[in-house]
Amino acid sequence: MIKRVIVLLAWVSALLGAVSAEELKTARMIFDSYTYDFGEIRETDGDVSHTFRFRNEGTLPLVIRSVGVSCGCTYPQFSKEPVLPGKSSEMKVIFDPTNRPGKFEKVISVATNDPRGNIRLTITGTVIPRPRTIQDDYPFRIADGLRIADRQLILGNLVHGKTQVRTVGIANEGKAPVKVNIDAAALPPYLTVKPRKTILPAGGRSEIVMTFNAPADLWGKQHYRIPLLVNGVEQPDPLEVTATFTEEFGAPSRTALKTAPRADYSSFFYHFSDQPRGKKLTRQFQISNGGENDLIIRHIGPTSGRIGAKTDKTVIKAGDTATLTVTLNTEGVTGRLSEGITVVTNDPVRPARDIRVLVNIVK
Repeated sequence: MIKRVIVLLAWVSALLGAVSAEELKTARMIFDSYTYDFGEIRETDGDVSHTFRFRNEGTLPLVIRSVGVSCGCTYPQFSKEPVLPGKSSEMKVIFDPTNRPGKFEKVISVATNDPRGNIRLTITGTVIPRPRTIQDDYPFRIADGLRIADRQLILGNLVHGKTQVRTVGIANEGKAPVKVNIDAAALPPYLTVKPRKTILPAGGRSEIVMTFNAPADLWGKQHYRIPLLVNGVEQPDPLEVTATFTEEFGAPSRTALKTAPRADYSSFFYHFSDQPRGKKLTRQFQISNGGENDLIIRHIGPTSGRIGAKTDKTVIKAGDTATLTVTLNTEGVTGRLSEGITVVTNDPVRPARDIRVLVNIVK
């Protein structure tokens, strides 16, 4: 019996020794360092790089299978040749600081045949931004050196019955002064638009100021085309401005928000797919009141005469639902047609919501 036990123990020991020896037959990737801090680098100096050095401390050739990065601004360079046991190699990591001011931390994940799994490398640093130019801050060219920060302004929600001011930046990249004016004849009486400076010197910067005094009965989304005059010449492309007018809610307290009406929509989009031309299409949406006080539909505004909408009720009690019926007229249309409506309610969190419908007109 004792002999059998001794034989069994010897067999187990030999087996464990064989397994251990087999387990030792692996590749093992060891880096000299797993992190690198570039410190402060200047964006104007372009790409920077650091070389991570590693060695294979295993008994099998080391193969790099893939290298993943956390950002397109970071890219590695390395040899795909296997690294033999006891040998060393390197991986160069390049970072592009263009348009990436401030602190950064980028991760490089190295996948190999090392059984321990992916190896993580990290580069850090701070990018000192390049001085911004007029072209950077005012990307849209108008005429005679005049540039503007934006040509299509989306102002979001504005309160009617109250004076509100919005601005858009302008600058002169030319070498001579430029005169800027607005043709006010095309604007509604409640909207005043003026440049802060009518004459901009070379390199000068200023703003176009828009002052809204919208009446209390103006609701929903409004579009404005503001004609720009540069050195007395009206430009072919006006400044386009969109604003949505709602009531004033101020800064409601948490208690007020808890009991306030809340507009919940079944959806905000519907695609009618392929439809023949000339057909009138109809789609219904549901608007529910998820709050405690009455939800009131103040206004429903279409984007054009091709789309219309109506509801079966304008006051929605708590827990109740209204049906919004949207009708789209495809008469005389070819190709893709996209239209929408804006629903304005007394929901203080999201008083205005857009609903869009889309259709492909086929023969």
